[in-house]
Amino acid sequence: MPQPIPQYWEPQTGPYRPEQEFAPPQPPRYGSAPPHSPAYLQQAGYPAAGQTEQGGTTPPYGPGYAPQGYSQAAPYASPPQWAPPTPYPQGYQGAYGEGPAEELYRSGPAGYPYPEAPRRRRRHGPRTLLILLSITVLIAAVLPILSTMATSGYANSSYVAPQPDPNPPALPKVANGSTAQNMVAASALYGQSVPNPTKCTVTTIDLTAASESELQSHMSDVVACLMRVWDVTVTRAGYTMPRPPVVVYSAALSTGCGKLATLNAAYCGSDQKIYYATDLPQAIPKQLRSSRFIVEVIVAHEFGHAVQARTGILTAAHGLADTAPSQGESHEWSRRTELQADCFAGLFIRSVSRSTGITQQDLDNIASLMVAFGDDSMSTTTEIDGGHGLGATRKYWMQLGLASTSTTVCNTFTAASDEVR
Repeated sequence: MPQPIPQYWEPQTGPYRPEQEFAPPQPPRYGSAPPHSPAYLQQAGYPAAGQTEQGGTTPPYGPGYAPQGYSQAAPYASPPQWAPPTPYPQGYQGAYGEGPAEELYRSGPAGYPYPEAPRRRRRHGPRTLLILLSITVLIAAVLPILSTMATSGYANSSYVAPQPDPNPPALPKVANGSTAQNMVAASALYGQSVPNPTKCTVTTIDLTAASESELQSHMSDVVACLMRVWDVTVTRAGYTMPRPPVVVYSAALSTGCGKLATLNAAYCGSDQKIYYATDLPQAIPKQLRSSRFIVEVIVAHEFGHAVQARTGILTAAHGLADTAPSQGESHEWSRRTELQADCFAGLFIRSVSRSTGITQQDLDNIASLMVAFGDDSMSTTTEIDGGHGLGATRKYWMQLGLASTSTTVCNTFTAASDEVR
């Protein structure tokens, strides 16, 4: 018999628990094979449990890309494919001044060389000063134009990310189960869209060799880009989006949500901070560790939880999971929460793809990461009732985010149970 839902959801320990995102989950198994059996996944075009995709061309993110039983007619399921830059035509050797091509530009018709330009005697005096002054004035006039050109075509280009807020305002409260249901399924956030494309100037670093201070600076820059994408979106929905601090750590530490282990990244709603362990790349499949935006997309997932927290979705979802009448239903609430964060990360990647030069191969690698971090891949069994979702399911929701700029596509809380398996 279902247990009654408490009227006020404010457990003494708080509804936020840091999760070991990348450790093999150990929940109970189903008594019989679920709809997504190995044969089922193989027929749908996904790799077997424990495997990841190897390069290749990503199938179009269209209706046929979803596993059977998923929504097939969504108009947002056909995103552009951000292909790698077009290579130079055969025989092209670069522009003038780039190696051998320079000699080609110096040759005249039929291979005859142009006559050598006469040498002029160097002159000094007022004319030289006038030239230097003219150049200085020209540079002063051109720099603002170049700056404008650098940001032209980007949405929200005038936005300046606020400093990390160590004392943010309290998160929205959820009074009861009815309020929670409405908050997760009909949030005002779903009526918004993220700015696209946006300018993100995150540089590439070797995450496995970077120092802790370098990682701290890099992850803070990633969060600044995330703020550019999400701040205006959350604000338009009627909420506030303070910038969450990033805590880079190398040993297990205590947080507002309890002790947090290494090999992990997490968002804690009790202190509203994002945590990143320096050894996290070791949890990533070796063939993906050097890929661009692989770890950054994990940070984007954790920032997705921050978006959920600031809009009340996270508090409500944890409350629904805590008061679910069965462990299976509790896990499903958890999966809906995690898969929405995957989808939010997809919206972010699409928004910054142009400015960061993300290629089709980068997207393929991100898709492989989602499969590798699925409950089935981490536990090597498809008969698992986990809290994050199967690899195929995580990949699906990430790509729904990549396919759109609308937050509506990420409403996992109104999706059918098979779509959040």
